[in-house]
Order: sequence, then structure tokens, then C-alpha cells
Amino acid sequence: MLRNFFVTILAVIICNTAVADENSLLVQKYLNSFASRDAAGIFQLINWEGVDKQSRQSLQKYIKSGFKGRQIRRIYIEPVAEGADPSYVQDGKTYQLNLKPTGQLNIVYISNKGKRSSTQLFVGQHNGELMIGSAVVAPESLACGNPESKKKSC
Repeated sequence: MLRNFFVTILAVIICNTAVADENSLLVQKYLNSFASRDAAGIFQLINWEGVDKQSRQSLQKYIKSGFKGRQIRRIYIEPVAEGADPSYVQDGKTYQLNLKPTGQLNIVYISNKGKRSSTQLFVGQHNGELMIGSAVVAPESLACGNPESKKKSC
């Protein structure tokens, strides 16, 4: 019985170490790309699946603008609540993440003038890799925008 307990504890430690290593790798890649002002490096950390051209360009412009006059003071990933499904409504359309969030990448910046700001980005698994999620139009929002849709919830 004691042996099973130790085996279970070891398995938990190994799983937590694997998650911590994966989190550390994403954080390190983001840090390195930001420090060298490598926007393409940050873009590679984002899951672009299902993102329309306009949204992609908007997010890329936002990321590039973040390089000006600031440094990363702190960056870390914290877990999100089980079953979290962040979404929002814009211009009558519901947007959701293109991956299931498992964590939130928190980035605290400090400007050259000493002013702090922060950004929070959801992260999750995509094709076996931890990536930053992107917002895509939710399927029900697409159905509601279709004049032939018979959905009563629209």
C-alpha cells in the first residue's frame, strides 16, 4: 500500500514537471522573441487556425506596437478554472478561443518612463504543443448571421 502511494506521488511529480517544462518553454520563447523584437517569433507561438485575415492583421499590428518603449518586467503562466470558456461579443458576433484554455499567460511590462501595463493571453494545447489562443467567430454566431438560419436562440 505504501509502495502504491509513492508510485502515485512520483507520477504526479513527473506530470507537474512536464507541464512546468512546457510552460517554461513557451514563456522563454516569448521572452526571447520580445527581447529581440522578433514579431515573427511571437507569431509562431499563436494558434492561427480559423482566424480571419483582418483579425490576424489586427493582432499582429497590436503585438508589433507593444515593442515600442517597454520591456517585460514579469511573465508567467497560471492555470485557469476547469471548463473555462472565455468568449465575447463584438459587432453582434460571438467570438471564442480556437483552443481549450489550460492557462493564462500574464505579461507585465514596464515602459522606459517607469509606467506599468499588463496583458493576459489564454494558452492551451494545439496539436500537442502549448500555444497562445486566438479569437474566432463562434459557430452559432455564423449560423445566426445566416438569413436562412432557423435557430430560435439568435
